[in-house]
Amino acid sequence: MFGPLLTWNGGVLQPSMVSEQRPVCDLWNPADCTGTVDCPPRCPRFLDDAGRPHTVYSLGDCPTATAERARGLFDCLADDADALVALDGETPVGAAALEDGSRRVELGDDAAPSVGTELVRQLVAHERTAGASLAGADYPQDPDTTLDVSAPGVVVDRLVDAGLATNGVETGDDTVTVDLGGDAASRTTRPPVSRADYPVGDDFSALFEPDRVAVVGATDREGAIGRVVVENLRTSFEGSVVPVTSRADSVLGLHAVDDVADADADLVVVVLPADAAVDAVRRAGEAGVGTVAVLSAGFGESDDAGRRRERQLASVVDEHDLTLVGPNALGVCSTRRRMNASFAPTLPDAGGVSVLSHSGALVTATLDWADATGVGVRDVVSVGNGAGLDVPALLRYWGSDPETDVVLMYLEDLPSGRRFVEAARAVSRTTPIVVLKSGRTGHGAAAAASHTGALVGDDAGFQAAFDAAGVVRADSQQAAYDLVRSFATQPLPRGDAVAVVTNAGGPGVLATDAVDEAGLSLADLSDETRERLDAVLPDAASAANPVDVLGDATVDRFVDALDIVLADRAVDAAVVASTPHPLVDQAALVRAVGDAGRRYGTPVVTSLSGGPRPDGVTESLAAAGVPNFPDADRAARALASLTDYASRHRARRASPDPTARGSGESADAAVSFDDDLLGVEAMDVLREYGVRTPDGELARTPAEAATAVAELTGPFVLKVVSPDLAHKTEVGGVEVGVAADAVEGATADLLARVSEHAPDATLRGVLVQELVEEGVECLVGVTRHERFGPVVTFGLGGILVEHLDDVAHGLAPLSPADAERLLRRIDGASVLDGARGQESVDRDALVDALVGVSRLAADHPSLSELEVNPLMATPTGATAVDFQATADRDG
Repeated sequence: MFGPLLTWNGGVLQPSMVSEQRPVCDLWNPADCTGTVDCPPRCPRFLDDAGRPHTVYSLGDCPTATAERARGLFDCLADDADALVALDGETPVGAAALEDGSRRVELGDDAAPSVGTELVRQLVAHERTAGASLAGADYPQDPDTTLDVSAPGVVVDRLVDAGLATNGVETGDDTVTVDLGGDAASRTTRPPVSRADYPVGDDFSALFEPDRVAVVGATDREGAIGRVVVENLRTSFEGSVVPVTSRADSVLGLHAVDDVADADADLVVVVLPADAAVDAVRRAGEAGVGTVAVLSAGFGESDDAGRRRERQLASVVDEHDLTLVGPNALGVCSTRRRMNASFAPTLPDAGGVSVLSHSGALVTATLDWADATGVGVRDVVSVGNGAGLDVPALLRYWGSDPETDVVLMYLEDLPSGRRFVEAARAVSRTTPIVVLKSGRTGHGAAAAASHTGALVGDDAGFQAAFDAAGVVRADSQQAAYDLVRSFATQPLPRGDAVAVVTNAGGPGVLATDAVDEAGLSLADLSDETRERLDAVLPDAASAANPVDVLGDATVDRFVDALDIVLADRAVDAAVVASTPHPLVDQAALVRAVGDAGRRYGTPVVTSLSGGPRPDGVTESLAAAGVPNFPDADRAARALASLTDYASRHRARRASPDPTARGSGESADAAVSFDDDLLGVEAMDVLREYGVRTPDGELARTPAEAATAVAELTGPFVLKVVSPDLAHKTEVGGVEVGVAADAVEGATADLLARVSEHAPDATLRGVLVQELVEEGVECLVGVTRHERFGPVVTFGLGGILVEHLDDVAHGLAPLSPADAERLLRRIDGASVLDGARGQESVDRDALVDALVGVSRLAADHPSLSELEVNPLMATPTGATAVDFQATADRDG
């Protein structure tokens, strides 16, 4: 629209003057842009109250005619003013002066008030990141200073109501004062994503930012949990702490009360023996307290008596509508008010990571890791036995919290099942959720009658649920920490192309291998980028990717090369790999790396290999917001997870359309059979859901079989029909390639053979079908997971499917995009694309078949499992050749 696009450059909006350099947003579109979570903190695009898009330009970047028009409209724009202009199309509607002593916002007559608040936000973000008083300082800043801004009264009112500012006392009613070190001001440097549209439901403010915390079972006794909790609260909590005990008038110098009803607390922490703990929770509920944390053990994790005790506790929770953490929990921590209502020894600095864990030990380990690496936390909950905490509601609460940047969860089970999936799917659109789930190698569910039942274990259902919810699953504790640190500090990559910048050939090659093995691609640097690198690097250096700046490189040479690389549109992320060298100050290097990544809005991580980091490096990594991975493999895997999340984030998940399939009347008829096992005789149900099946007819006698094919040419397939036989081939119940004139005799032989091998089976006859064109044999099956309901399995089919164990799982019902992902996720996916010169199969037909089968399972809960094997995929379609299902009359 107006000349060059704007780039994000260290907090300043600048024009992109070189064609090969990347603008901040490849999809920059003034008419359509609404912002995403990977926008830079001060994206020049925003929407006013009516949803109308505007653009904020630096005055110097506006076309000359527009700048002159703006100067004529707004008094704050002097000829040489450092200022911003808000444009509605080509019309200036607002302006803001940036100069010291004259920070002022003006609006046009028809401008929406939100234009003014956006300009103030830009002023505050500018001052926190690149203002004159903060020049050269690290980003982001938490300055201990204030900023006065003059603005129209309607803007002042909005800013005060929003908590961003207070009315200026000395300068008049049309001036606001902003605390640049406050939480509200810090949000101006975050991506402009509104989370207000998420249904939050439960309010957990009493859990994380109470005014008064009562500790029932508080004591002075050394080594007692009741003492540790009081000590932790007394050390840093910004509210009041009330010990509750009948054995002392005070605990650790704090006045104690006998009864929790006298504590007037928002949050009650119970550290009594188990039997007494139940009574204490009941007393808290009767006193009107709505939030309780029970740290006491001796409940469901112990014995039969403990399990009965936990049921009693759950009954109390229901009776008084309590939010309950525990029992058998470590406690609750939050940096909102510096509250450590737990017996964890560490409360890290404030930050954007919120944590939920079924293991208290994992909480203490995580807090220790966060404190050691400078990762800030927001809220931390040790769930314990989880007798009264609504995890999906808590997840939505964090999703609506602008200060929670990433959620880390350690899970052992998810009783909330589909409710968790729905909540996580909504929250993960703006807040990454990293899950570490134990039990990956358990045996899972017992083998069922079908092949699919033997393949779907308990953990496969959890993985399908996580995939459906957009959750990022970590396969180890270290991987979880790597992911959390990366999501908390880095923007999302635009694609999968990675550049490597290194001062050592060996680590550079290893990093290149790691990028490839993680499923990422090595960025193809442009000719212009290589020429610019050649101009700043020694002759012996490599301007190709990986970029080798040589072992004698200084920090300046590293940064020059990284700047050039990040400016290339082909680069979506970068790894800076360095080994110890006397010329490289690693602390200075990571500060420069962090600055470069922020200026280009590109994720950049380091791989500093070797022994312990020199003094100051760990602190510099934390301050610069740069994840460091001593092993390049870890760096590449973290970037791959960010890339996968970004890809899914950009592709909106389409919900399956139930009207796109049939009415389901055939399904209703099929499940009305008296038999628990349904076979090929019920294949009409598949047609009702859009799955193609071969023409066929049920013949009860050999003579009927001959009549069925009298006017057809064949060849044919014969399949025994019996409610007692799950695997027909094992009893000789399938005959393939039968000519028309041989059908009668073959039918008689097949029935005799099955009767011999399975004398007790009920035989209903033989299904005579036309032989289907040869193709790739696939399997589509569904089993029901205890927590998540129907889980779809897809893989290469036939009788060897269990031995190949090459399958992928997804939650039913599937959308077409979900089904396509299943096709891509099996190891043998290339077979579908045509192996050894064969034509590719009809992927659209396969997708339709998966969606149809998944909808069948979702619509009919009484079908406990079903399987189409084989589903024959050819270049012209996908046909269900065989079918079986189990009906659970009690389900």
